[in-house]
Amino acid sequence: MSKGQNIQVEGNMVYLRANTGEWFCFDRNEKPLGSGAMGTVYFGRSCTDHYYMVAIKRVATQIAEIPAVRQRAKTEASLAFRHRNLIEMVGYCEEYQDEGPIFIISKLVQGVPLNKYVEQLRNTPDWVSRICRCTYPVMDALTYLHEKGIVHLDIKPSNIMVENGSNIRLMDLGIAFTSKLISSGNGGLLGTAGYAAPEQYIQKGQTEISFKSTTDIYELGATLYDLLSGTKPYADNSDSLKQIPGVPRAVMQVLSKSLQKFPANRYQTAQEFKQALMTAVSGKKKAAAKSSAPSWLVPVLVGVGVAVVIGVLLILFV
Repeated sequence: MSKGQNIQVEGNMVYLRANTGEWFCFDRNEKPLGSGAMGTVYFGRSCTDHYYMVAIKRVATQIAEIPAVRQRAKTEASLAFRHRNLIEMVGYCEEYQDEGPIFIISKLVQGVPLNKYVEQLRNTPDWVSRICRCTYPVMDALTYLHEKGIVHLDIKPSNIMVENGSNIRLMDLGIAFTSKLISSGNGGLLGTAGYAAPEQYIQKGQTEISFKSTTDIYELGATLYDLLSGTKPYADNSDSLKQIPGVPRAVMQVLSKSLQKFPANRYQTAQEFKQALMTAVSGKKKAAAKSSAPSWLVPVLVGVGVAVVIGVLLILFV
């Protein structure tokens, strides 16, 4: 790793000066907390008197080299998100202005990834509803982001953390994008294969790229499908979504709508997705279909029926 005015290396330790002026450090020889197509995350600490723990993500070089993407990363890392289901951002560090490695720094959330957490739910009688309910807080977090014009673009099970066995947080906001157009002369994938929506596969030479909340809807649908089945949707390269054993048809219909190829055919908001899933899980729609008459009317109809029968008997035997 090269040295710059904001990055210093001493043995195994890497020191980063964030855009806020505060210094952070991590041990580059320690096993990363995680890695993926968007970058690698390290355990780090503040170099202040408090030495609080942080997560430091080095953005993947091929992503950081896209000017518009780099600018979005810096902008989002500078925002102070205040939502119990989102990670709290601290800042960013780049070697030189608009050049070299770029790091995204956030508060460290200690817990387990959602895909590990749901393993203990699979053998419970109500495993489908319990796993589905784990995605509701993520939908609330996405509603918060989308109202601010921010699209996450990298939703997957490992980017959702269960904190203290209860609170669920959506992680990895360092590469989020606003809904405005960005440009890139490079082809590639902005997201993670298996969870990314079709529009996240960028063709080389494509200069206008637009992402909306429906992109996140697809990714969350792919995430939920994986949590329920243990496999990614369309893993067999089929155009149809494979039925998951034990999952009700109503839930599969919700998943299918969220995973439509064309954005206009998906749920348009995270709250719309949440409401549809809650309805499918509770079975309210099915229950309503069993009795089309209002509950108060049933005793009245029964009483009328009895009166008719009595009247007929009186006519026959009088």
